[in-house]
Amino acid sequence: MRFPPTSFPRLSGSWRRARCWLWQAGLLLSAAGTLRGAPAVEEGWRDLAGYLFHDAHEVFLRASTGSERGRVLGAAASLLNDSPVTAAKVAEVEAQLRGLLADRAADEPAICARYLLARIAHLHRPAEIAEIEAGYRAVIAMAPAHPLAQLAAGKLALVLLYQRPDLGVPARLAAAAELAPIAGAAQLPETGCAYYRALAGAALYYDVLDERVLAWLVRADVLETHDIVTATSLRLQLAEVARALGHREQALAYYRQFLATAVSTDNRYRTAAERMAELAKATP
Repeated sequence: MRFPPTSFPRLSGSWRRARCWLWQAGLLLSAAGTLRGAPAVEEGWRDLAGYLFHDAHEVFLRASTGSERGRVLGAAASLLNDSPVTAAKVAEVEAQLRGLLADRAADEPAICARYLLARIAHLHRPAEIAEIEAGYRAVIAMAPAHPLAQLAAGKLALVLLYQRPDLGVPARLAAAAELAPIAGAAQLPETGCAYYRALAGAALYYDVLDERVLAWLVRADVLETHDIVTATSLRLQLAEVARALGHREQALAYYRQFLATAVSTDNRYRTAAERMAELAKATP
């Protein structure tokens, strides 16, 4: 039941997919109100959502109507994604994003800019953990009810769980769990589910198995991820943890759910069926 910690690449192959998810889960949602009524800029956001980063950047540079702050944000975001990503590009994007924060505005472009600055510090240039943590906390403090605050809180939880060298295991788990009201919110169910699974996964990685782990997995399950693979694995995790903690009926229920959704060729299927049969025979 031991899981490896989440990796944090700086410029590895995973960064592109992770950032692309941002546009769909956060930036596009938050920018919609700012950009409505500006067809040229909207085209740039559509290109960005479709991973056409170079085309999007060209559109944002040419756009002469609509929100100037939205255009600057789009230009910075598309440039950051346009391969090859170089140190010079990252520095240019950071300067553009900091310009959106210069007047201390708290509008959508400013919130998005602050989130992107935190991600840049985390993924695209050498930065101390303290700076990375401060960047995510700044997003949360700026707009705690915003979807990007939930994304930031989820990323911050991983930093606390795996990257804070000064914290012991109990402190790591406690600090990450304190983010639950924001990171585990239902406004972005997939993000909330991932957060609670991260808490449970970190506890198991550090050989901590108690009622908190089961509670975190239950909360993840309640958020109902739409990814069938994740949902199936989550039910098995729930069954295994409930079994280890001695919750027989709960474990049986989750084993049944796992077997009902897993394919018989899944290499975990037989083991789950055997464990369910053993529990069913055991005296309550």
